[in-house]
Amino acid sequence: MGKVTKIMLGLNILAGIAGIVFGMGVKGDLKKAEEDKTAAVADAKTAKDSTDKLKTDNQKLGIDLQNSAGQLANATNQLAATQQTLASVQGGQGQMAQDLLDAQAAQATLRSELTAAQGLADQTTELQTAIADYQALGTPADLRNIKKRLEKIDADKAAREAKNETPKGGTPRSNTKPGAEIGAIASYDPKFNFYVINRGADHGVKAGDEFNVLRGGNLVGKIKIKQTQPTVSIADAVKEFTRQQLKAGDKVAKAN
Repeated sequence: MGKVTKIMLGLNILAGIAGIVFGMGVKGDLKKAEEDKTAAVADAKTAKDSTDKLKTDNQKLGIDLQNSAGQLANATNQLAATQQTLASVQGGQGQMAQDLLDAQAAQATLRSELTAAQGLADQTTELQTAIADYQALGTPADLRNIKKRLEKIDADKAAREAKNETPKGGTPRSNTKPGAEIGAIASYDPKFNFYVINRGADHGVKAGDEFNVLRGGNLVGKIKIKQTQPTVSIADAVKEFTRQQLKAGDKVAKAN
């Protein structure tokens, strides 16, 4: 074998070895490339699935957002309606409160008018009683004559006292025992609002004396002597102790 042939043979062998090595390298690269492609396809499919799912989720989220927006709008409308209703109720309560105040004021007015009417009725009853008592006492002329006589007696007494004179009949009798009856009410003058007592200066009664008035043994009032004459006196009722109309025949007793 020639040198050239050997060289050519060596080169062919090297080329064959290089071809084998290259072929093995390319085959390995192709396999890896195929694996990478398969992985890339799988990744692409996974990415597509993820994208599709994301789109689906986005669509669902959009629908949910639309539903939430609708619900929020309904809730807003309901809140506005509720606020309007509340305002209406509050306004109604204010009117009810005003109506209640008006009713209370009207009730107070009615009570006041009722009290006034009852007072008028009581005054009418008292007036009727006074008229009956007045008619029982006699004519107005008789009462005026009694009053004039009493005034004259009082004036005469004052004149005698000024002259240090002793009243006719000597020293008056006086019953100083507390609770002892000294006489009775003879009559009442409703026009001049005074009582006539059937005891006077001759019985020791003096102007300014106070006596209890008894009816059936019970205390019904008190009187104070205003003027006296020998056998009768004029007295006024002491309002603080007299709660009812005194009558003719009521007993007059020495105050304790």
